[in-house]
Amino acid sequence: MIQHIVLLKWKPDTTDAQIAVAFSQAQELVSGIDSVERITLGRNRGDADHGFTHAFIVKLSDEAGLATYLEHPLRTGYLTEVINPIVEERIEIDVPEDASHQRAKGAALNWDWGTTRVSASAAAAALRWEETQDKA
Repeated sequence: MIQHIVLLKWKPDTTDAQIAVAFSQAQELVSGIDSVERITLGRNRGDADHGFTHAFIVKLSDEAGLATYLEHPLRTGYLTEVINPIVEERIEIDVPEDASHQRAKGAALNWDWGTTRVSASAAAAALRWEETQDKA
């Protein structure tokens, strides 16, 4: 897996509506380029004053998929027709998943603290069976 990460700084007259349209048109990249697994789009929530307000993150299947994506006519057309007219500057980096850290998922706890719980009907059947065995 590799991620193509793009930071975007818009031209001063770019509107939120134009950004929304540009981001909605990114669906065509997911639909039309096989190596694209997912595209995540979002606005910077920090208060840094660098001017890059949005990120465009493309999750690709592998490094060969990255080359396919970067050269694909759908991508080049998207940049030329949709992004370039409204963007002032962009930074692109390609990041493979060399390592990752993940929060461990907690064990699902239940009344029996993770042990297998016997259903009430199974417990009742076992009790009836024990009662018949004691009488025999």
